[in-house]
Amino acid sequence: MCLNLGMSADQQPASPQTSIAFLGYREFDDGEAYRGAILVTDEWGKPLEFRCTAPVRPTQLQRTLYGKSLLPHILSELIGAPLVSSVREKPQLILIADESYFDVRRKVSTPVIRVARTSGSKAKQEDQSKSKSLLLQSTSGKFSQVEVEVSWQFAADLDSSGERLRDLFGHFDLTEPFQRLAEGLQYVHDEKVLES
Repeated sequence: MCLNLGMSADQQPASPQTSIAFLGYREFDDGEAYRGAILVTDEWGKPLEFRCTAPVRPTQLQRTLYGKSLLPHILSELIGAPLVSSVREKPQLILIADESYFDVRRKVSTPVIRVARTSGSKAKQEDQSKSKSLLLQSTSGKFSQVEVEVSWQFAADLDSSGERLRDLFGHFDLTEPFQRLAEGLQYVHDEKVLES
């Protein structure tokens, strides 16, 4: 179940060279509900489309049976893949902040890339066999370094998207839209959009 809060067709610009989808979620009601959203922007960060889901409220039995696989299941099967398939403006890149969204890549043909600020020149020290990553510097120097990462199963996505990400990062902060997405989710949740 998705809500489209995008621009009307007569306001929507012609397709840009690159559209980027930012896929995120928030927990609500003390962790009892999850809402996801997708924000599609042009290559300068201008919003083209925003969609969100109704709250997903797993039962206690589901929490018990799924265990640690519950969040990745909710994010890929119930939130991520449906949101990506619902957008009219098909993105060339899907950026995520949470690696639990990596499983969305199995359902779509678009590269799914995690973007995160780094605390310095070191990449994260976790098991690198589960992912492929690289550090990006902003060619303009306007933005702090970020790490971009893909699932090891789709390592070629980084090779095919790396240069485009570098170009975008020269004039566009790749992490900032996640804040807008989170604030949009808070707004629709506070307004009880899509709640019964």
